[in-house]
Amino acid sequence: MEYRLVALDLDGTTVGHDLIILPAVREAIAATRAHGIHVTFATGRQFAATLPFAIQLGLTDPLICYQGALIRHPVGGETILHTTMPAEEAAEAAATLLAAGVFTIAYVDERLYIAARRAELDYYLQFHPEGAEIVVAPDLPALLRDTPPTKLLFVAEGAIVERELARLAVRFAHRLMVTRSHERFGELTAPGIGKGVALAHLAAHLGIPQRQTVAIGDQENDLSMIGWAGLGLAMGNAIPPVCDVAAAILPSVAEAGVAWGLRRYVLGEAGVLPSP
Repeated sequence: MEYRLVALDLDGTTVGHDLIILPAVREAIAATRAHGIHVTFATGRQFAATLPFAIQLGLTDPLICYQGALIRHPVGGETILHTTMPAEEAAEAAATLLAAGVFTIAYVDERLYIAARRAELDYYLQFHPEGAEIVVAPDLPALLRDTPPTKLLFVAEGAIVERELARLAVRFAHRLMVTRSHERFGELTAPGIGKGVALAHLAAHLGIPQRQTVAIGDQENDLSMIGWAGLGLAMGNAIPPVCDVAAAILPSVAEAGVAWGLRRYVLGEAGVLPSP
């Protein structure tokens, strides 16, 4: 099969906890693009936090951000798709999380709105060395009724994230999308939003059929695009549900799994296992 579009998850797939793109991954992405194959990111990150990685790799195709709620061009900044959360549901979700004492971030126009500064913010910002514009809004739910966010993200210990995800999924069934992007991060977006839907939208925008698309990821929020793509690949460090739906399992992010996957399955370099 000749593939024409590759969507890469970012955290846990293209970069590890150190946020470094390994040389082998850089080289494999460059080789893929040199063959005329489109390469993009599909991430939960906001556009401003995704762009630095795209610039490092010279990516010029539209980036899928906010779990698929935004598709924006990295060069001219053209927005192809942007879906905000319904205002009342966003406000209700924020109020629900805050009432439970859970630290919550609302993303509005690339700014991060919080009710108050807490230690969880420092933990979150470790993943964003590029910096972020933080705005304190003591009555966050009221703000969201007037300015619907693109996404809500909450930060807590793993067990609390799991508890809140289960609670929110029941409360907002069919009203919001609820997903997990990290052991300590839960996220909410508009209903129907997901990386798979966004990848389908981008493929159609580029005139590429589903069968010629590839998706690589590791977390729950990658399930939809791995399931939708013509070829879905799981990282060696992926959670079991992702491995279950993937066509193949690659080496881990620490072992430059993306490089191996691109060379083996996209470029057809059988038997090649690059060093990180």
